[in-house]
Amino acid sequence: MTDTPKPHALSVVIADDHPMIRLAIKDVLSDLRFQVVVTCQSGKELFEALEQQRFDLIVTDFSMEREQGNEDGLRMIQRIRSRHPETPIVVFTMLTNTGLLACIQAEGVAGIVGKSEDPEILKRICADVISGSSAQHLSPGIANRIASAGGRPGAQASPLSPKEIEVVRMFANGDSLTKIAECFHRSLATIAAQKRSAMQKLNIANNADLITYARENGLA
Repeated sequence: MTDTPKPHALSVVIADDHPMIRLAIKDVLSDLRFQVVVTCQSGKELFEALEQQRFDLIVTDFSMEREQGNEDGLRMIQRIRSRHPETPIVVFTMLTNTGLLACIQAEGVAGIVGKSEDPEILKRICADVISGSSAQHLSPGIANRIASAGGRPGAQASPLSPKEIEVVRMFANGDSLTKIAECFHRSLATIAAQKRSAMQKLNIANNADLITYARENGLA
């Protein structure tokens, strides 16, 4: 008599630097079929978890603490996609900048959901993703914002390149140019040039106005 194979235990890894958000996501996903749930508070912990086991789904914030070698943002998503292309990613974020949201969409994530939206939307999108749906799932709020920038991957409401957007985002969140250079493994001169280029494109003359721009346009 042949033993019936045991069903695969679905697993999810959740990454967010706020403990209450991690608990909230875990609670929202409790109705789904996940038998293994791992929570992480940083990009570094997320990468460590991904090296230790295979997951069926990644739910991660976009902006997280970057102390002690931690990583977030587009570079984090790109690294995950490169190292674990078979694992779908759902980005759960407070971002409102249409250009950056379109950049995230263009990276090939499985879904993007706004933190200000109904938690049931996150559960529904995660359920669709683990069911094997190959479509890219955007919450209504995220879809509307991206549509306002032209509705196509890479469309931007600002003239900044993805690298310039990331430099502005990190600078506005308090990172020094030296720290940003270390995070991106680029020279300080390169990061300074990207920041200067962004300011020129935006017709911004000083750091205070750049930070104000970032906050008013959903980058910080």
